[in-house]
Amino acid sequence: RKLNSRRHGTVGRIALLCLLPILLQCTTLLLLQHLPTTSAIEATFTPNPQDSIENGGDGGPLPVSMQQRRQLLELEAAIVNSQDPSGTIQHVAQQNGMSPEELAGMLERNRRDLQESGQLEGMIGEVNAAMQAQGGGGGGRRSMAHATLPRRILSLVVSIIMTLFKTASLQISRHPRQSSLLAMLLAGTLLAVHNAPKNGIVISSSLPFSRGHTTLLEPPMDYLERYSVNSWERGGWISSLPEPVEVITTQSTKKPSSKSNKKKHKVVVGGVGMTQSLELDTLNAEEEEVAVQTSRSKEDGFVLVTTAQTLVIMDNDIVKDGDENDDDDEALLEARECMRQSITSIFQERKFSEFIPGKNSHSLKFRSFLVASEEDVDVDDDEDAFTEGGVIAMKLLGDFGRYGVQPLCISYETEDEAEDDYDDEPLVHCVAFHTLTGGHFDGELRFLVEETTNDLGVAISVTLAIPSGGRAPPVRLAESMVSSLTQSIAQSSQIRMKQTLSRRRQSRSYRAQASGRATLRRHLRFEQEKLQEEMAADRKRKWKRNNPDAGHYRPSGHRLRSPGGHPSH
Repeated sequence: RKLNSRRHGTVGRIALLCLLPILLQCTTLLLLQHLPTTSAIEATFTPNPQDSIENGGDGGPLPVSMQQRRQLLELEAAIVNSQDPSGTIQHVAQQNGMSPEELAGMLERNRRDLQESGQLEGMIGEVNAAMQAQGGGGGGRRSMAHATLPRRILSLVVSIIMTLFKTASLQISRHPRQSSLLAMLLAGTLLAVHNAPKNGIVISSSLPFSRGHTTLLEPPMDYLERYSVNSWERGGWISSLPEPVEVITTQSTKKPSSKSNKKKHKVVVGGVGMTQSLELDTLNAEEEEVAVQTSRSKEDGFVLVTTAQTLVIMDNDIVKDGDENDDDDEALLEARECMRQSITSIFQERKFSEFIPGKNSHSLKFRSFLVASEEDVDVDDDEDAFTEGGVIAMKLLGDFGRYGVQPLCISYETEDEAEDDYDDEPLVHCVAFHTLTGGHFDGELRFLVEETTNDLGVAISVTLAIPSGGRAPPVRLAESMVSSLTQSIAQSSQIRMKQTLSRRRQSRSYRAQASGRATLRRHLRFEQEKLQEEMAADRKRKWKRNNPDAGHYRPSGHRLRSPGGHPSH
């Protein structure tokens, strides 16, 4: 019984839940029948007669939605941006059955209403963005895939530039002094960036307080050459040396068999070629060391004479490297010839600052060049057809401790070399340059190389001589100049000598290998031909031994008969 009662209770609950929605609907219908009935109200818009144009009004606000106002703005922008705005507005007004004046008034009223409500600027921005997107997309016919990445980047850059311009104009209007100072700094920075790779930023050239041409940064060599050539074209090169003066100097000589004595002689100081009278003792030169000697005595007519010299000796390891089977004398002669060639090429090419050592690698540059002579000279005389010039750019030489540019011109060049590279005559080569106006000091720079006789080597020296009455650089700067140039020439000569020796040895080794291969091929060909001849003789011998009729010929007469069976003769 209890089980049956539980079942009947569950069935009743389910039936009540099913009837509950029906009861709710019936209750709702009964409530709606008792509510009061309502009717729809139709609203109409009646314009104010005072706003009409006939009564002198402006037409009043337009009864349009925001979407229609936006379309009117797009129509106005399209008319303004067209090639013929008057023709376009007439065409649009004719299509809509209205006059051009009415259409223009409608557009003006729409703009005024949006301006009064404060929505004009935002809606104009949306309309311009939509027109740009439509123009970039080909009038809406092309998909966004045609808006390529370069166009997007270009639009982004343009927008950034416009934003920067607006911000800059706003800041300039608010802070004029700070903005002017910032603009001057920006202009100076851009000018420095533009001129730095061209001329090193020239800071003083012909100013009254300047000693000479000065650049803030390291000047390029092409600019230095152009500067000197332009000076030549403007009126030629003018020497900055004082007038030559004869000075009586005392030179002490010491012979092995006598005491030292003094000898007086006249020396011309000043003018071009004054360093020819300077004598240098190469016995003080040491290997792998640069010895610097400075004299500031005014007795000889010179304010400053600074000389740096070093000795380059051919190392036995370098001479015998790769040629252990060669004779020592031949190897030394070959190394001597290579050393002469390297020194000669360095002096002919004027590679004096190719390897500036240490911290001064970017503080000193030297370059020489040729300019056409303006005088009427013989075409066959190449020496007189051109004039050689040079230029030095050195740090701390210019104003304010920056790079100073010193123009130079060749004074003389002497070369004493035997016709044969294997001759015992020592090599002597000397080149001198004198200073020109527009520089920082007045003097003559001499490059000298002498081949020593006691050992296989060369003595390299660089001398800077400043005569009395000339401007002299600081002593430390002059010593640094001559020592850097001397060490650079020594290193260049050693490197070129090693390169020349290596090329010769490689060429000799290649020729030996090629000659050996050719000899081997000839020997193999001879052995092969010999074997073939022996095989042919052996084959002939065997054929004669196996054939009893070998070597005998007995004609049968059949070859003499004609095809018809009758002999022809």
